[in-house]
Formats: sequence, C-alpha cells, structure tokens
Amino acid sequence: MEQKIDYLEIELDDLKQPDTKQVIEFFNLLVKAVKAKLVYPSSSKLPEQFKGNLIKKTSSILEKIEDLSFKISSNNITYGNITVYESSSRTENFAHVFFRDGIVGLHFLPGIDDDEMGRFVDLLARMMRTIYIDDDLATLLWEENFQYISYDLIDEDFEIETFEYSTNTFKTDINPSDDDIQSLFLDEAHIKFEDDDTDTDQQKEGINLHGSAYARMPQEAHDFLSRISEFSKEEKEQLADLLATDVSFNHTQYLLTVIFEILGMEKELSGYIEVISFIGKVRDSYIASCDFSSASSLLNRMHELLDVLKNLKSSRVEKIEEFFLDCASKEKIEMLTQTLNKHKDIDTEGLENYLKQLPWAAIDPLLSSLGELEHYQTRRVLCKVLIELGKDHVDIVAKGLDDERWYVVRNIVKILGELTNPRVINYLKKTIKHPDYRVRKETLAAAAKMNTNESVDFMIIALSDPDPKIQLNSLKLLTEKKYTRAFMATENIIKNKKFKDKSPEHIRDFLEA
Repeated sequence: MEQKIDYLEIELDDLKQPDTKQVIEFFNLLVKAVKAKLVYPSSSKLPEQFKGNLIKKTSSILEKIEDLSFKISSNNITYGNITVYESSSRTENFAHVFFRDGIVGLHFLPGIDDDEMGRFVDLLARMMRTIYIDDDLATLLWEENFQYISYDLIDEDFEIETFEYSTNTFKTDINPSDDDIQSLFLDEAHIKFEDDDTDTDQQKEGINLHGSAYARMPQEAHDFLSRISEFSKEEKEQLADLLATDVSFNHTQYLLTVIFEILGMEKELSGYIEVISFIGKVRDSYIASCDFSSASSLLNRMHELLDVLKNLKSSRVEKIEEFFLDCASKEKIEMLTQTLNKHKDIDTEGLENYLKQLPWAAIDPLLSSLGELEHYQTRRVLCKVLIELGKDHVDIVAKGLDDERWYVVRNIVKILGELTNPRVINYLKKTIKHPDYRVRKETLAAAAKMNTNESVDFMIIALSDPDPKIQLNSLKLLTEKKYTRAFMATENIIKNKKFKDKSPEHIRDFLEA
C-alpha cells in the first residue's frame, strides 16, 4: 500500500533541517503529476495543471537548495534522513520503478526548465503504465539527455567513471578521400575466385560436415542441450503461475486505487469534481457490463470516503452526496433496468449489495423499475432492497399502489407488509378492494402481520370477499389468533340466508372453524 508522506507526521527534530517541508511537498507534487498523467485522458487539462504546479515548486525550491538529491531503495525514497515516499506494494510502488533498473540516486539541479521537467514526468508515467517495457529506466533517462536531472546507478563491484556519449566520441581524425572510396569499390569489383577457393580444408579432404557430429558429442553436451531445450516440471509450474497472475490482474481495480489516491490528494475543487465524474463513468461501465460486485465495491469505498469527510467536517461532503444522488437518479436506474433485462444470469448478491447502498431517493425510480423488469430473480432482489430502503419512507413506497398493473401493486403490498409499520394499514384500505383477487390476497397477508385492531377489521372484511379462498384464508387467520370479534363475524355469516348456497366444502370449513 502506497503512503503519501505528510510533513505534519514527521518528528520535530527532522523538521529543523532546512526546507524539509518544501522537499516533501515537491515530491508529493511529482507523484501526483505522474499519476494524473496515468489517469486522466489526453483531452483533460488537469495533467498540465498538476505539471505546472510541480514546475513552480521545483523552481522555488532550487532557488534555496543547490542540489536536490534523493536516495532510492526498493520501497522508499529519502531526502537526507527524511522519508519522502514509502510503499510496500510492488505494483503501485513509485520507488520500485527506479530501483528495479538499478537507479539508487536522483538529483535535480538549478536551471531545470519546464520542458525538461515535463519530459521527466512523461517518462515516469510511461514506465509506470505497464510492467512490460522494452528499455530500462536508466537507458531511457540517458536517451533523453537531461541537462539538470542526473541519477546514480547501483555499483557493488566496480567503480565506473561515466562520460558523455555522443557520435563525436567514436569519430576518427582520418577522413577518407573520394579517391580512396572509389578505389575500394573498384578493387572489390575485380576480385576473382577459382572453383575451389571457397572450399574448406575438410571439404577438400572429403570429410562430411553434416554426418555424425552430433552423435560424437560427449554425454555432458547431450544433457546440456536437453536441459535448455525443455522446461522442467517446476519451471512449467512457475510459468503457469505467472500466466495466471497476468490473467487475474484487475487493471480496473488498480486504476481505481490510483484514482482514489488522487482524490485524497486533490486540493482544487475543479479537479476534485472531475475525479468524481471519472469515478461515475467507471460505475456506469460496471453496470453496463453487469459487474455488480465491482460496482458494489466502488460504492462501498465512496461511503468510506464520505464517512471520513463527515468526521473531518469537510466542505466536500456535498460533492460525494451528489455522487450518490446521481447513482439514484431516474436515468441511472433506467440504465440498470436495461442491463438486468439483457442478462438472465445475474450476480444477485452483488446486485443486492449495490442497490442497498443507494440513498432513499432511489425508491421512486426503483418502484418504476419494478414493473419493467422481465426476470423473476431480479424483481425479487428489488423487493428485498425496497424493504430495506423503505423502512422510514412508507409514504414513498405506497405511491406504487397507484400503478395500473396488478402484479406491481401486489409486489408493493408485499413490501409494505414486510415493513410492519402500523401506518401501512391506511394504505391497505385501498387494496383490500382491488379488482384482482391476487392483490386482495396479498393485502390480507400484509394486514395479518400488523397485529393491530385495524388489521382484525381487514380480516373480518375479507370474510365477505367474492373469492372463497380469500374468505377461508381470512377465517383461518382469525381463528389462529382467537379474536373475539372473529367469532361474532363468523356467526353472522353462517346465519346469513345466502350461506347455504356455498359449496359443501366451504360450509364444512366454516363450521369446523
């Protein structure tokens, strides 16, 4: 995990060193500029803004420090005895980019201009973009021919004096004339060969060069050739592991890690908003590809960030809340619905975890989506989520009862019943007389969960329902709870003259109750 070094966390004795604070700020700006180059598209102006801030800081600090030098190890970078960068990760390690190619020191000298610093940032971004690179960093730095940026290479056994390479280094003082060149070509053109000039001594003696030479090789040579021509079992397993690692590497998750780090370091509001917008595009990509597990993980990280900002009483809480409201918007829920209808095999657990992290503002568009979903499993997940989101928002959930589709109304009644809120009874008064018997049946079941006097009234009303099955269900619920008023209502139904017209099974069930 990469750590941004904060000078506030450094001991006071270390801060007494000259310009320590500015050096740490300089290196943080360098890391930020490189990562911005990795994350933002080429059309974005933010990478240039980050680079501009770095150049200003470089000019400022080099006015005070003649040689800004850093020492580099495999996982940290230091200035003097101050650690300015540290990371334990290999894949996200800024220090490792230098160290893996033998660079153990880095120097910035006064006089560095905008172009040289910009090329340096671009080069580091190129090296961090992929682990597969044709040239090592030391070679690329040498090719750039930086005038005011130098580096130290690791050298354990030899002391090598470096010098400036150029084409002049290898030039001779002797310049051939035109006559010399013409004479060379003429001499080559007049060379003549006899028939046996190109034959080797062995050919002249009649020795077959392509005979049993391999067969006459010693056994050690045979064994050596066998070893280099075929991988061992252990080597094959290692290669398989490497290939599996490459396949399983999640580039999107890695990119998100970088984005969230930039979000935490971003100071400008405009840049902060643009990073959040980019995260929104990643979320949309996850939804479009039906990757709800990753979408849920993304929202979870945003919730963690929101909690931190709230504890810090940051003014940027509003921007994160706007992000969640965008997730709950009608447009995003419609996009989600289209994705769910296109795919039958859905990660229902990931979908549920994603939807449960949405704010209550998502209730209304989710109610609309409930009638558009084509697959039972996704409707079931949506009902579970609406139960979770609607606990404190009964009025909003109840708006779905006005839908003309009976199956939508039935699902809404089921959701209201699971809320077990006494206020639900007021809305069930509408559906207990719904024209579709399946809605009335669900209304009866929802009312029975309330355990209030009003719910008893609903069950008594259901005793007179046009559908015999609903009548019997109501009777069963009333007798199980042994309500006194239920016996009186049942007695009145039996005494009614029309009761004798019921089916024998119906009459028997009533009398046995």
